[in-house]
Order: sequence, then structure tokens, then C-alpha cells
Amino acid sequence: MDLTGQHLGKYELLERVGKGGMAYVYKAYQPTIDRFVAVKVLHSHLAEDAEFLERFKREAKGLGSLRHPHIVSVIDFDVHDGWYYMVMDFIEGETLEAVLDRRGKLPVDEALRLTAQLAGALAYAHEHGRIHRDIKPGNVMFADEQAQHAVITDFGLTRLLDNATLTLSGTIAGTPAYMSPEAAQGQKTDARSDIYSLGVMLYEMVTGQRPYLGETPLSVIMKLVLEPLPPALSINPDLPPSVDELLSKAMAKKPEARFQTAVELREAVQEVAEPALSLPKGGKVQVASGRVQVAGGTEQTQVLGMETAAAPEPAPADSKPEKAVVTKRPSLRWLVAGGLLLVLLLTAGLVFWPKDEANQTEETATLTAEAADLASPAGTIRFTEPDSSNLRRYTLSLDDVPAPPDGFHYDLWFAFADQPQPENVAELTAENGRVTYADVLVDNLAVTVTAVHVSLEPDVDDDPAISADVVFTGTVDTTTGLAEILLFATGR
Repeated sequence: MDLTGQHLGKYELLERVGKGGMAYVYKAYQPTIDRFVAVKVLHSHLAEDAEFLERFKREAKGLGSLRHPHIVSVIDFDVHDGWYYMVMDFIEGETLEAVLDRRGKLPVDEALRLTAQLAGALAYAHEHGRIHRDIKPGNVMFADEQAQHAVITDFGLTRLLDNATLTLSGTIAGTPAYMSPEAAQGQKTDARSDIYSLGVMLYEMVTGQRPYLGETPLSVIMKLVLEPLPPALSINPDLPPSVDELLSKAMAKKPEARFQTAVELREAVQEVAEPALSLPKGGKVQVASGRVQVAGGTEQTQVLGMETAAAPEPAPADSKPEKAVVTKRPSLRWLVAGGLLLVLLLTAGLVFWPKDEANQTEETATLTAEAADLASPAGTIRFTEPDSSNLRRYTLSLDDVPAPPDGFHYDLWFAFADQPQPENVAELTAENGRVTYADVLVDNLAVTVTAVHVSLEPDVDDDPAISADVVFTGTVDTTTGLAEILLFATGR
């Protein structure tokens, strides 16, 4: 039944804008204070269930106490002519689902910023004892035309529907593609299920697709329960490995392996997010490899809880814009590389000391250049700890990779402790001088990787063994274990 044009109490129902498993949603007008609101009108069969109505009243009262900029506010609950309804702020903007349908995937910095907003909202709600249980793009709306301010809707209503006495026994409430494995199996859920669902949303925002696809809801559920998470890097090779690792933890199969609170997730998002500068109209920002170039603007802002440096004053027309460099703590691999370079330089000094000054300078410079090439890693491969299915996730990143000659391609190989020959893992693709690859490794906990090689192999090749044309190689550092392997160019 369509109630458009009718009045429920002091609200005039203007148009029906949505329908869910529990209620119809109307855009309504409240003339007493001249504002538009959203009115959820319960389905008639639910309004006849006294037990459900009592729970609904309690839930509405609890939701009305939530006040957060990224959670839609419940402002009224009442009954009129037998129609039970809940009144909320009306949001003009699109849903995240509509934005993703239109744009596909989002830029990584934008996806992380939205995820931080939503994680903050979940943290607030969880602290007040409210679990959503149906976090998905359709339940996230934007309060602005630029789709920058995200707001979560329908807090706690899925649990009401799931517990309704008229709901069929064994029915699982929620959306399969965004369910946590425990929710999909009908097990007890808690705040960590919301964290999993938000992880699925971030995955979709940065890759343009959901992690588990199927022709039926049941096939999706079977996949998310039984199959390992497809690495986001395998879908979007340009994704920073740190984001892929964050998704792996947020979407761990077992709740105890995930971020335990939404606060932890928000902090992790802030840690991997690229700092961004908010500039006046006309200002430009370019971010690449940790270097931020700013042209125009003097504002200082705070992004994802991290304060950024003030943008420089506009440069003269005939000068080049200065670069504001975001400094990072030196990682272990650069310290190791620096140590190797220092040793080689000292060795060069001892070998060439007796020679005359001119020859010494020239030969030392040559050796220094060669040492720098050998000591600087070309990339890394990172491994995570085995999950509950004994699977290791790994991500490979290589820079300055030349395109292979015609008729050849790059192959990735793992050397194992108990195997005489390296094992072919995958064919790699070099794009714009960079290789990024991610996958899972079946690990029986007794076999470990001892070395990693990248070789040039002919496109037509009947030999299953690795060729002698190895272009990048790296071995496991016994002091750090399998967590990260540095790959060096062989200088072929």
C-alpha cells in the first residue's frame, strides 16, 4: 500500500523513496519547523506482532540517543491509525552504492578517507552498545553533493528483522556479499562483524568489485566461508601493498584475527593513508611515491586525524613550484642497503689506497657506482603469517623493471628448503617499469621459502625448470625470517 499524500501525525508523506525488508521509506515534510525528514513505515504484518513492536520501540529509543556526524539521527517514533513509523533526518545525497555503480572504483586516498569516517562512526556506536549487522554501500549515504561526507543509515534494524517472530526459521538477515563468515553461518556476531563488512566495502572501493562473486546468494556465502580472500592487489596492481595487508586483517576469516575494535581499524587506515592537503579553490595537489607537490594555497588542514603542513605561498609566475616532501622513517631495508654500501666503499678504499690520487679517484668512483647498484634493493616480497586455513598471503613489488624482449616474459619462482629446484609460481607483467603481484601460498608449516627469483623465460618453453637468465633475486634473512625478502637486480 502506498501512503504517498497522506499524513502520519505531523508528517506529510510526499513520495516513497525506498523499500526494505522491514519498512517503506518516504520523504516527508514537517511543516511545524519547515523541514524534510525520512519516515520509515513498518510493514503491516510486522505491526501486528506485539513482541516485535516492543523490541522496535526499545531499539528506536536507543538509536535516538546516538549523535554522531556520520550516523543518521533518529528524531521521532510514533503510531498513527495503526501505522508504526520511525522518523530520521532526510539526506539528499546519493548512496555509496550508487556512487560505485557510476564510478567503478575510487581513488585510494578517497576510499581510505571515507573508511576512516565510517570506522569512527562504528567505533562510537559500538561504544554505546549498538551493532549495525548490515554494513554495505546501500546503507551509506552522502550528506553533500561532492560525496565527501558519508553517513551510516539503518543502525541495528537488521537484528530486529532477524529476530522477528514471523521471520522464517533459519533465515539469515543481511546482505551476503558483505556478511562476515560467522554471520553467513548463522553464528553469534559482534562488533567485529561490522569491521569485516567495512573491510569488504573498502575492498570494493579500491578494486571496483566485491571479493566473492557468485550467481546466487548461496554460492557467495559458500565462497566467503570456504575460500581464501583474493588479494586486492591481484585485481588492482597499483594498490599500495599496505592497503592490501590492511584488508587482509580486516577481513580475516576468524574474528579473533581481525582488528578487534573499530578504533583499531580507523588507526590502521590513518597509518597507511597518503597525507593530502586541502587547498583553496584553484589549488592543485599531486601525490606520488610519498612526495607531495603543492601549487597555490596557504591553508593548513587535518586529514584522517593527521595534521598536514601548510601549503606554501603562491610562487612567482617564472619560478617552479617548490615540493613539500612528506618525510618517512627509514625502513629496515634501506638501513641494510646503506650498510652494504658502506662496507663496499670501505673495501674500495683499502684496495685502491696505494695507487696515485688521480687513478684512485676514478676507480673508486666507478666502484662506488657499481656498489650502489648492488646495494640498493629493486623491490620486496612480503609474507603474512598463515591464517586459519594455513595459507600465506604475499605481495611482490618491483621498480625499474625493463620491458621483456619480444618473445619473452618474466616468471616468479620460489625456492623451498626441501626442494632441489625452484618452483614456478606465476607469470609477471611489467607495466610502466613496475611489477606488482599478490596471491596466496599453500603452506603446510613445514615448508618455507628460502629464496625468491624473477627470471626471463621464452613465451614458448617446454622446460619446467628456471632458466639461467635470472634478473632479480633475494634470499631469506635469517634474522627477520620470511616477513620480507629484499630483491636485488643481478646486473645481467
